[in-house]
Amino acid sequence: MNGIVYHKTHRIGWRHSRHTYLVDAGSEIEIQQLVVSNLYENFPLDPPFPATRFFEIEIEEVRKGINKTFIFQNIWPVRAKRKPDWHILKFRIRRGSWMITERIRSMTNDGETQWLYTDDFNILFISSGGRHDGAMLTSLIIAKLNAIVQSIRSGARIPSEFENQQSCRQAFGTIFSDGVDGAFRDTGVYRQHASAITAELDPKNREADASVICSTHGRMAVTKQQAADLGVDISQIEDLQDLSWLND
Repeated sequence: MNGIVYHKTHRIGWRHSRHTYLVDAGSEIEIQQLVVSNLYENFPLDPPFPATRFFEIEIEEVRKGINKTFIFQNIWPVRAKRKPDWHILKFRIRRGSWMITERIRSMTNDGETQWLYTDDFNILFISSGGRHDGAMLTSLIIAKLNAIVQSIRSGARIPSEFENQQSCRQAFGTIFSDGVDGAFRDTGVYRQHASAITAELDPKNREADASVICSTHGRMAVTKQQAADLGVDISQIEDLQDLSWLND
């Protein structure tokens, strides 16, 4: 990670500014993308993926009196290049400036494409509570970007938040593939609750059976032996053996 290539500030209001950072990752990485749609569930795009080493970070600054609030807006994979240096004779009088030539994003029939990890940075900012100043927030974002870039280069890519959500949905889909009863019928709590329902379903009169079953909600049907086992000997309760604290 080579770090920040440039930092530009644009005033967009009386107390409102926008900070733009161009970050160089050091070498190109594949940019996996997903389609974000307001009509359908988001879905990842298939290879081949574009590649770049540059990222644009956008942070807005809002001033209220002497207080400043920095708000993360977005991060885009981009393509950038540096303009030629200015020379007079053999002397360089001005270094060529960097310019962004393309943001790696596009519009589709279903919505727009974005980097697979974009939401990771939004969650990072939300989890920080917006308590950071500009320099600290920028460092936090670049550190997150560096961790993602290094994981991709190593071949052990960090899963994105989108992929984590997909994994959770698939796991819950598997658990509940046989319905709620199928998911919990083997658990002890579920079996104990089911044993408390003494009525059986009558296919000819489901409404009556439902009222009987609901009437047992919150109660447990137990045998005399089970009830005897529930007896409690107060003298065996350690916390009640010394009651001197009642006189304090």
